[in-house]
Amino acid sequence: MKTGIYAIFILLVLLSACNSETVNDDNNSSAVIYPVFVDDNNNGINDYVEQETHYSGSQQRESSEFTDSPESLPTLRMGGIGLYGHAFADSNEDGICDYDQNGSNTWHGPGFVDEDNNGISDYWDSSSPMYNQHEGMVFQDQNQNLINDYSEEQWHQDEAHSFVDADGDGICDYAQDGSNSWHGPGFVDEDGDGVTDYWQPGGRGHGHGPGPSMMSKL
Repeated sequence: MKTGIYAIFILLVLLSACNSETVNDDNNSSAVIYPVFVDDNNNGINDYVEQETHYSGSQQRESSEFTDSPESLPTLRMGGIGLYGHAFADSNEDGICDYDQNGSNTWHGPGFVDEDNNGISDYWDSSSPMYNQHEGMVFQDQNQNLINDYSEEQWHQDEAHSFVDADGDGICDYAQDGSNSWHGPGFVDEDGDGVTDYWQPGGRGHGHGPGPSMMSKL
């Protein structure tokens, strides 16, 4: 009798564990991939790096020096990098924020996390325990030139395109045009169209967070 009760108890424990794993799997499958790509105006450029819908961090601002409007935030610079809260900059007048084109670890869009308050997303900050501990595009800088290695020729990584550098600045052009081009590990493309599934409609990195409609309210 005791043996039967013990067996039933073990079975219940195992079933509970299976259910827990299923829930975790469901949570992981619905987790948002960062950074996020949104293109409400259908021009092939991430809305978060364009002037009208420029967004350089999270809506949650703990520092008193930040205001509610991303456009009115001060430009924080370190080594030429536009950090969290930077203003839109476009010296070459191509309509894309310069800080999205210099290969740096400058963040655009929702999902910004910065527990040490140094202006760099913890996901892309090598001094943070959260460094690259997320799903989505990662930042690596082995040669310490402040440019993501995966967008440079030596370490270039993208399964959908080769390294292209028409302007000769050492950074892959596809990492500078604001498009939905992926650089680094984690590329997923089950339909084989050359665009990561995460950034396509229905993907975990597409259309999440505040888009232009919400930006107008910030």
